[in-house]
Amino acid sequence: MDVMNMFAKCCANPSFDQYEDAIQSGGGSLTSKRPILDELELDSLDNLRQAAAGAFAVAAAPSAAAAAQSAAAAGRSAAAAAGADAEEVARDFVLEVHSATLNRSFAKVGWMDPYAIISCECVEVSRTKPAKSAHKSPTWDMKHQFNSGKLPPFVMIEVYDKNNFHRDVFCGTVTVPLSSDMGSLELRDFTLTKKGRSTGSVRLSLKVLDPRTGLPPAQEAEEPRAAPLARTNTLGAEFDQVVTWATGEQDGNVQLTLQEQGPSSPSAGKIQEEEQPEEQPEIDRAITNGGGKAALLMGSWKCVDTYGLEEFLKASGVGVFQRKIAMAAKWPGWDFSNEGDFILFVNHSAIGDLKEEIPLNKEYAYKDGHKNDYTCLAQWIPSVDGGCLKIDRKGKIGDYVEERTIKGAHLDFALTHSNGVKWGRSFERA
Repeated sequence: MDVMNMFAKCCANPSFDQYEDAIQSGGGSLTSKRPILDELELDSLDNLRQAAAGAFAVAAAPSAAAAAQSAAAAGRSAAAAAGADAEEVARDFVLEVHSATLNRSFAKVGWMDPYAIISCECVEVSRTKPAKSAHKSPTWDMKHQFNSGKLPPFVMIEVYDKNNFHRDVFCGTVTVPLSSDMGSLELRDFTLTKKGRSTGSVRLSLKVLDPRTGLPPAQEAEEPRAAPLARTNTLGAEFDQVVTWATGEQDGNVQLTLQEQGPSSPSAGKIQEEEQPEEQPEIDRAITNGGGKAALLMGSWKCVDTYGLEEFLKASGVGVFQRKIAMAAKWPGWDFSNEGDFILFVNHSAIGDLKEEIPLNKEYAYKDGHKNDYTCLAQWIPSVDGGCLKIDRKGKIGDYVEERTIKGAHLDFALTHSNGVKWGRSFERA
């Protein structure tokens, strides 16, 4: 139904004057006005004000049709303004697939001829040429530009081994979320995974462009790149490092592992079953020693749920792209072992293995992923059905508490900042 008819319907609604009063007074919440916004297909309160002003300027007109005509004009003006805003944030996107490093051969005999496929929303948009006899170290340096002005929500890279005698073999994949505020990430390494296991890495460059100029937005505006995210909150676990990586500040040699989405290109149906037996990856696991006050904590744990993270990241001032990367990061595995004077904690995270030596009942120094200094105190608090490892961390940019609570074969983690925001994870015995 068009805007004119919809607005006429709203004007005829006896309750609509209540919305007008709220609009004129500036009172009321946006949520209370959402039904009107939805009916008018308007996406902001300002646009509603413009449309309402046009309608109520002729409220004394003999028919609702006159009001509707004026409202429609105002609505078209508001829609045009909204369209102009959308054009200002329209972005093109350039992806460069530089190279890959595979951990092993996927060919039964001979050298591999790997190639990469780029897919967007499950549709193949481009592919590299096979890197003849490149085996485990193909180089492509292929560039693909998305010129729609609308940034895709994510892009998938899949690597295959080309074979002239049977179907091509799937080697690994990565799915990267995108956002208009991501800027440029040069020569970033992403882990390739297959069936949840790392099979290598692919090196990419990702750039967002203004479609009107073909230049990065900051360059087009002749302004320096935006300042790095203010380090006002520690994010906890591996997310300080992940966000730093996503802002382009992290060492370019650091490799990021994202959650596996699975192959989705047209070639996916032509994957040959592996000819080379899959080797079990070697994982740097902490030695699991029992005993000690926190004996119930010792061993390996697998993450099965993450909650409250996006809200925590928003409250901490983390940008959209950094939040998307953090939310897409592979869930970790945790190891705890008793090393006598301290508990060794190893976080097998999306950014690599992160280690912390945790002494009980005495203060120790700690640096977060942003290199902020903290003074920490760890305590093991036993309970009837388990116990809790509680760590209080105090620093110049704020204080926070980490709690790892054991109940049977389950571990619940919660990080609470002094400002009240929190996030957490659930684990099971691995």
